Amino acid sequence: MTIQSVYKENRSFFLAYFLILALAFFIIFAHSKADGFILLNFYHTPFLDFTFEGITLLGDGFFSVAFCLVLFLVKKRYLSFIIFISFATSGIAAQVLKAFISEARPALLLEKSGYPYFIENVTLHNFHSFPSGHSASIFALVSIIAFANRDKKYAIPLLLLGALVGYSRMYLGQHFMVDVTVGSLIGIIFSIISWMIFYSFYERLRQKKPTEKPSA
Repeated sequence: MTIQSVYKENRSFFLAYFLILALAFFIIFAHSKADGFILLNFYHTPFLDFTFEGITLLGDGFFSVAFCLVLFLVKKRYLSFIIFISFATSGIAAQVLKAFISEARPALLLEKSGYPYFIENVTLHNFHSFPSGHSASIFALVSIIAFANRDKKYAIPLLLLGALVGYSRMYLGQHFMVDVTVGSLIGIIFSIISWMIFYSFYERLRQKKPTEKPSA
């Protein structure tokens, strides 16, 4: 498995991601971190607060581990292994960057701006904003699922799910656009690497059929 073959087999997934990435980079370079954040958070309601508080949990590491455990229990053990490797390596990369890059989160950077939509007991008021670990986790997860699924009609919905979780991190006041964008890139990159390394073993197990018992 090569990077070219990964792209060829998942063309719609990557093309859609490139479009989202282009929009994200436009916002990043056309606006300051603060202005871009406010631009993307112009409308809040209690219902949306509740909704995005739930959606953002899909990017939590506990969700990815639980998802892998479910796959393992339903006999999708090698797929669960690849997803776990993708999640773990992308998570380590994100945490290493956080350790060396101490960027203020939105609530800290905008504390004197009068921005009204930070959510009590949800929004974090500290550092280590860059990159978004939740974004890395969800993109590592949905990418492997999209790669493994033979029916590519699910690729775009999976990608949109990842984007929705990424946006939830901004809606809830946890991250800026650049944090989410780089987090998604980390998740995508490590999912590609994990898939390329372990694909041949996955295919071998997927195609393996139980040995037929000899007739009496």
